Amino acid sequence: MPIPTKQLSFSDISTDFDKLYNQNQNDLLSLLDEFIDISDFIPFSFYQKYYLKFGSKRDFSLESMLSAFIIKNILSITSIDLLITFLSISSELRKFCGFSKVPHKSQFSRFKSNLLDSLNDLFNSLVDFTEDISKEVNPFLSSILITDTTGFEAYVTENNPKFYQSQLKRSKAYSKFFKKSNPDSTFDIEKYAQSQMPKHSLSNPDAKLTYLNGHFGYFLKCILSTNALGLVRDVNFFDTTNHLDNDLRPQDIKDSFDAKSLIPALETHFQLHPNFSFKYFLGDSGFDADDNYAYLHKINIMPIINLNPRNSNDLPQPDFNEIGVPLCPYDPSLPMVYDGIIREKGRADRIKYLCPKSKRVNIKGKLQYVLSCKNPCTPSKCGRIKNLTVHHNYRFNTSMPRDSLKWQKLYRLRTICERSIAQIKSFIQIKTSKVRNTVSLKSDILLACISQLIAFILIFRTGNSDKPLAIKTLIA
Repeated sequence: MPIPTKQLSFSDISTDFDKLYNQNQNDLLSLLDEFIDISDFIPFSFYQKYYLKFGSKRDFSLESMLSAFIIKNILSITSIDLLITFLSISSELRKFCGFSKVPHKSQFSRFKSNLLDSLNDLFNSLVDFTEDISKEVNPFLSSILITDTTGFEAYVTENNPKFYQSQLKRSKAYSKFFKKSNPDSTFDIEKYAQSQMPKHSLSNPDAKLTYLNGHFGYFLKCILSTNALGLVRDVNFFDTTNHLDNDLRPQDIKDSFDAKSLIPALETHFQLHPNFSFKYFLGDSGFDADDNYAYLHKINIMPIINLNPRNSNDLPQPDFNEIGVPLCPYDPSLPMVYDGIIREKGRADRIKYLCPKSKRVNIKGKLQYVLSCKNPCTPSKCGRIKNLTVHHNYRFNTSMPRDSLKWQKLYRLRTICERSIAQIKSFIQIKTSKVRNTVSLKSDILLACISQLIAFILIFRTGNSDKPLAIKTLIA
């Protein structure tokens, strides 16, 4: 017996969509219309830039464009095309946004590509506004700053899994030739394949090779800070390189990026918000670096950072003599030898001490270290090296013991930042996003953060501030 079917028409779909929005208007559109006036938060400079770019006879107001993007993010609409479709079939949605007609796709694209700096100003304006609200909701949680690094995967060819597989295939072919020429040497196929990958995408140089989320890819790297309520406080697109130098493992490279990115990000944050103050800083073990501890102590924030096992080793630790020079771990009568100062961008200067039985020798025009120790404490060819910073004990001499119950409870709050990052990525649907332009991707990230803060203000004004990140309840 044939199954009866019903022919669907566009008018039926439009009617059903209108019914859906009418059912949820009290939960979203009417609440936004009643409690939120986006113009209250827009800086005057944003209006100037928008009018200068699009002229006085513009078809769409600044408030209308921002409202459309906020609705897109809160509803997790996957693309601008789908947003335009919803606007076309829903008169209520057009009325809420203030559109007399639906903007063209290029209008949304130009908005993101031309107004990145203004969006950043709007975001910082909302950060200032929500800071007082968060202190009213929970003074303790608002006094905690949580920072984490993440990456937004770019829509480039190099992120296709087949691209890495082709590099791996070439590496396997080369390994056969290498083993014939060097039978006594070892060859790491994956390490060689990773080293041959381009350092940035061909179509977008800002999408750089990065090790994030357990795998290599081409990401727009970002360091994001929230308070313990989960509200985004800062977004910093800190730019650095992650090269596979000196046989570093991918995890070591990520740790190096985390350690170097914190201080510039916090410096920028406190320049933009000089009246902000925090009692605690929470970060994962990637931020476990002497410079970070020294900086946090300097600005009177207590660091709650887990020790990174990759920053410590099982080698015997040298003692120090009466003037602070490290001694040979196996023979304390031998002081280590001063070998200069290491200066590295983004880090404090470090004094380098070398094994007393290691000498620098000129061999065929190249300076090399030669070790004469019969019982070395390290497999390194140049012997034991000890690098000292001025505040090299900050990592271990913490203000709050890491084994205390209070430290452990505070450190558990760190996952709030990860949940907030996941929410931001959900807003912009990063897995299905096909944005190629770096500026547009940064604008998408800022618009997602703006949407989160607008939703928090709405939740607060409707009396549901006990769950500041429960944005989806607005449309339930």
